[in-house]
Amino acid sequence: MKSATSKRRAPSTVTAKRKVSLNTSFRGKEPSRPSKSNSPSKVREDLAVELYALARLGLNRFGLTRPEQRRALERSWRLRAAPHASGPLLRDALRLSALLLEWSRSPQFVDAKGTPRVLAIRGPGDTFETLGRQFLPNMPLNDVIAMACSTTEVSVLPKGRIALVGGSMVNLARSNERALAHAVRQIDQLLETSLHNAKLKPHNQAQGRMQRLVIGVISRAEWKDLMRELRPQIADLLARVESFVERRRPRNRKALKAATAVSVNVYVSEENDWERAGVDVSALVRGKRP
Repeated sequence: MKSATSKRRAPSTVTAKRKVSLNTSFRGKEPSRPSKSNSPSKVREDLAVELYALARLGLNRFGLTRPEQRRALERSWRLRAAPHASGPLLRDALRLSALLLEWSRSPQFVDAKGTPRVLAIRGPGDTFETLGRQFLPNMPLNDVIAMACSTTEVSVLPKGRIALVGGSMVNLARSNERALAHAVRQIDQLLETSLHNAKLKPHNQAQGRMQRLVIGVISRAEWKDLMRELRPQIADLLARVESFVERRRPRNRKALKAATAVSVNVYVSEENDWERAGVDVSALVRGKRP
């Protein structure tokens, strides 16, 4: 069936001044007439523009150049499924987090008060090398130590010893690549959760995945107070999730076939763009709840 639109294709909008050769499978055609401003189609398109703009501007801040983004966009249009780039990149960080969790909770690695013991770096038995071989067997020990010291609260001490002086969280902020991979994973998980919940029938709402957003307005001076109050609560919640998952992880290949990956993401956003945040400023000024 022939399309009713014009045979002449609109120029690509990837850049304003340069045409980009795109695969014919994703060359869109301009509609024959503009969509109504309040039509569902126009709303979806506007939201897509916002999403694409956020992604482009975010990639700029992660250090991607325009040519890199252009090539990535062209490559993505040819795919029927998303590639597996972010997961493998984060795998070592996740394994390091599991290593620290074992160090902070396993009876053989804690003292009588439940505090992680200072360990010998090398050797058999209850050493850091033993933990490294268990959780990161394909990574040289020196590389495990370097990654632990640069991304976690682990410190190398004199006389070949090493100490865990904080929690099991791995900080990826020092690596643009790992930080971007972490962002990609969160976007993927958020989209999957949102789509799952949006597609549920009314009688299947009990099968929905937990998803809650709380938006409020406070003074900038109180922002730090809020963060000080939330950090320990969130850390405790995630620690309990880690413990729950660890106790129930598959122990053999048969159990693995019936398993699923569980992700719990918690973040706190600070937004100064009232319009983007969806806050009704006039209602706030009048003393009404938004």
